Amino acid sequence: MNNESNTAWIVSCKTQKSGWLVNDNLSVPNDPANRHCVNILEWIAEGNTPAPQYTDEEIAANAQAQINATSAAYLASTDWYVTRNTETGAAIPDNITAARADARAAIVEGT
Repeated sequence: MNNESNTAWIVSCKTQKSGWLVNDNLSVPNDPANRHCVNILEWIAEGNTPAPQYTDEEIAANAQAQINATSAAYLASTDWYVTRNTETGAAIPDNITAARADARAAIVEGT
């Protein structure tokens, strides 16, 4: 009989909502009837700890990406004020100018 560990194939493991992501490409359900789940439970019993699904850096990057998208959408929805100002000289309301400045300041490039 082969005495090699059934967990040797596990290089990395991250928790997911209903199981684990193994080696960044295999989603394994938390179901002891699943042979891969049994391997992961053995891997954990060996003293290993699955990483969280998302790192703090990934969570921060996702949050910033959402801020960027919301801010960009606001700027796009108010661009007509700038166009009108350029074409006709009609003033852009102060609250719109301030909110557009806040939206531009909230955008972080490269995220």
